[in-house]
This record gives sequence, C-alpha cells and structure tokens, in this order.
Amino acid sequence: MKPIVVFFREIRKYIVAAFVVFSIYNMHLALSGSQNIGDTGSERLNRWEADMQLVRETLPVERGLIGYISEEELEGVEYAFWDNETEFILTQYALAPLILKKGLAAEWNIVVLRREYLEMWLEANPGEYEIIEVKGQFHLLRDLGEQ
Repeated sequence: MKPIVVFFREIRKYIVAAFVVFSIYNMHLALSGSQNIGDTGSERLNRWEADMQLVRETLPVERGLIGYISEEELEGVEYAFWDNETEFILTQYALAPLILKKGLAAEWNIVVLRREYLEMWLEANPGEYEIIEVKGQFHLLRDLGEQ
C-alpha cells in the first residue's frame, strides 16, 4: 500500500477519535449545566393558579362570560405585552369553563391592576360599579349597570 494512503487512514482514525472525545465532553457539559438550572416558572405559575382559585371562590358565577381588565385597558400606561397576554391566557385556563373577554364585557369582570391603576381605570370609565378586592392586584368588578 502506498505510504500516502496509510497516512490518511491514520489521520482519519485520529479525527474520529477527536470527534468522539469532543462529543463526550459536550454531553458532560450539557448534563452538568442542566442540573444547575433552577425552577424558572412553576413557582410563579403555582402562585397565579392559587390566586385564581381565590378569584373563582369569590365569583358568584360558575359559567358564562366575564370581562378581563388589565393594564392593556389603560391609556398611556406602559406594560409588557407578552406578560399581559400570558396572564390573560393563564387566567382563561385557571377559570375554565368561564369565558374571558378583554375589557368591561359583562356584569362580572376580573381586574388585574394595582390599586392606583384601578383608580385610573375607574376615572376613565365612569359608571356604577361594585369592587371586591380579592388579593393584591386581583379584584372583581361588578358592573351594576349590566344587571
């Protein structure tokens, strides 16, 4: 056999061996790195579901349409669109079979606003309302004009 062919066969063996070692090293890095990742979302999700359970227990309706009021309804207030949208979807999931619609949509409405933003919303939307504070930023708003 020609010496050049033997040389390339030997080089090929070393290249394959190097790829195997490199792959094993990368698998080790991926495994050890993933073991140190903390729980990034389930704790927050569990808190949201617990808060929605309080809302569900306070709501006098079990089925039907209810409104959903958040920062999105306020003029001039900055909010994170994807956070707001995620909270809306999580609320829909947690309160099923109730149907949520954004805005003042029914007699009963869920309000996810800090107190000062709730005051801003009430100023911008005059009407006759009953407000029930559930917990922190979570309120129920009953539109007394919708009865």
